[in-house]
Amino acid sequence: MKADLHMHSTYSDGGYDPEALMQKCADGGLTMVSLTDHDTTGGLVAARKYADQHGIRFVSGIELSTRSKSGRSVDILGYNFDAEDPEFQETIAYYRRMRKGRMAEMIEKCRSLGINVEWSDVLVHVTGHTYSRPHMAKALVDKGYAENVSDAFKRYVGYGKPLYVQKKEELSPEQAIDVIQSAGGVAIVAHPVFYNLDDEIAEWAVYNGLDGIEVYHRDHSKETIARFCRLADRIEEKTGRTILRTGGSDFHHESFGRDGEEIGITKLPHKEADQFLSAIRTR
Repeated sequence: MKADLHMHSTYSDGGYDPEALMQKCADGGLTMVSLTDHDTTGGLVAARKYADQHGIRFVSGIELSTRSKSGRSVDILGYNFDAEDPEFQETIAYYRRMRKGRMAEMIEKCRSLGINVEWSDVLVHVTGHTYSRPHMAKALVDKGYAENVSDAFKRYVGYGKPLYVQKKEELSPEQAIDVIQSAGGVAIVAHPVFYNLDDEIAEWAVYNGLDGIEVYHRDHSKETIARFCRLADRIEEKTGRTILRTGGSDFHHESFGRDGEEIGITKLPHKEADQFLSAIRTR
């Protein structure tokens, strides 16, 4: 199935508004999509409207940033939750405020390092509800400090780089799973190749009810896909329940300069798509 269950719009750090994003999905022949903006559901209503107009099945989504007990940054995707749930909205609003505080610290770092980037330079790129490193990266490109967003990450805002600031408060993966499931959704660990936390992923599934793994991702090779399929198999044997295998491009914008930055570049096998649809229908 031509499905893409991981993409971002201008409501977080993507480059297209929901209407333009759904048009790109239609142009690419996609049949099922989800908008998974960081810590906000602001774009979901519009995205669903335009997906419906194009005859595309739309699934509500979100991506929550967390930090594991081993200190690794881990993203958890949520699908088919109640976006109006008060506790859910209160939680994500709190962490959006944390993101704004983090951006303020990054701007202070710019000043201390003699980098001429101010709030106004960043705000030009904040078109939605969240403040993210790509917004700073775009400002750095505008000011001539980097060639493109990818270059800005490599030189300035990536992990361990001069402008990187760790979030002061973050959900744990276990908490994110609970937040999503309490709002009626399913929780999936995103792009696990970035973490090398296979044992912890298994623990989240066994003890915290993690629903699945994003097996198909633009940064997952055939060998990586096979690795996480095997992990899902092992968890199924231990728990006796189906572990969903989802997939998506993690699309933001072509100008990010990353390999595979293309909507629909990952294909979700029909079996996995059917299992995903069955799971969200029963929630």
